Amino acid sequence: MKTINTLDRSPLEDSRGNAPLFAVAGAPSHRRRRDLLPLREAIPLWFAMSSPLIGLIIGFLGAWFVTWLTS
Repeated sequence: MKTINTLDRSPLEDSRGNAPLFAVAGAPSHRRRRDLLPLREAIPLWFAMSSPLIGLIIGFLGAWFVTWLTS
């Protein structure tokens, strides 16, 4: 039975079913990768990473505006 189960896997996968770390040129991937970040986790992550940057930009623009008003 072990040989029948190995036919179900891609030849690039190891015994645990993990895909290789590098992409093979010209080999289409028909399986969905499990290491992709789902959208329900990507959106909060994007906001968490972009919020400080947006805050810095608004802070610098506010500081510039105050110095422009007082000069």
